[in-house]
Amino acid sequence: MSMTPYRGRFAPSPTGPLHPGSLLAALGSWLLARHAGGQWWVRIEDVDPPRTVPGAIDQQLAALTALGLTSDGPIVRQSQRDALYQRALERLLDEGTAFACHCSRSELADQHGIHHHCVARGLRAQPAIRLRVPPGTRIAFHDGLRGEVEQDVHADVGDFVLRRADGYWAYQLAVVVDDGAQSITDVVRGADLLDST
Repeated sequence: MSMTPYRGRFAPSPTGPLHPGSLLAALGSWLLARHAGGQWWVRIEDVDPPRTVPGAIDQQLAALTALGLTSDGPIVRQSQRDALYQRALERLLDEGTAFACHCSRSELADQHGIHHHCVARGLRAQPAIRLRVPPGTRIAFHDGLRGEVEQDVHADVGDFVLRRADGYWAYQLAVVVDDGAQSITDVVRGADLLDST
């Protein structure tokens, strides 16, 4: 039995009102946290400003409040955590785990969208930064509904983006940094997001 205190989270992107699936995930994660005697935190995943809908954050928080779902910790907005993400990225670059990639989307299409090595025909003014995923890299975790889940990250995903070429943080970096910083132990999300978990 784990001695780590349960801490769940709900982390919507402010792209519009919460849809029924999001509300179900929020309620499910809140109920699991309460059942475990743990905490439930809310984080706003607003690292993609072009997709942010004005007023959506307030609308989403109001919907949660109307259902009695209030965060046990401060509500964190990813858009205010650039320095934290930059430090994590610099560490990965210093370790050689991350690298600058000048590939365009059209160049990656020839690799079926999965990046295993750079194929760029030229240098871009602002490259993306990717995480190097060596062959044989696998992840595994226990999903409460599906049981043991395993993925060959190299084969299925390849070297994935940490900071986009347009300078915005990728979800994959921000969510890992924040889940670690907030000591998140459990995540409830839709089955459509299982591959991103």
